[in-house]
Amino acid sequence: MSLALFDILTEDPASYPGDPARATLESVQRHLQRLLNARRGSLAYLPEYGLPDLGVVYENLPYSVEDLAHQVSRLIEHFEPRLSAVRVRPLAALDDDRRIRLEIVAQLTTLGEARFQTVFECAGSAEVRARTAGGRHA
Repeated sequence: MSLALFDILTEDPASYPGDPARATLESVQRHLQRLLNARRGSLAYLPEYGLPDLGVVYENLPYSVEDLAHQVSRLIEHFEPRLSAVRVRPLAALDDDRRIRLEIVAQLTTLGEARFQTVFECAGSAEVRARTAGGRHA
């Protein structure tokens, strides 16, 4: 089982007794959630941790989505060592909402391919959900 230090310190390790793969996937999902909701410069000891202000991204839609996808990819490659070969691509907007949707596909060291769908709300908050092999959200 490959858990993040934060998870080890805050979670009950017995909560995933028979499924270490699921525990790892959920640990990565929680870390991505924290990472994509952090704003760059908010941690003095890790000034590069997090994304820049998303207000600029929303001001320049739809042209800024590719840049955001690239920034997310670089951020994951730098701060989530359990993922490699990270690919981030924008997903089509649903109706006329102002949400930005990204799909993250990467190799999870202990499991193979992992997929996450990320939805950024207008306020800048991100929700990250892992997708199972059948396409369902974990």
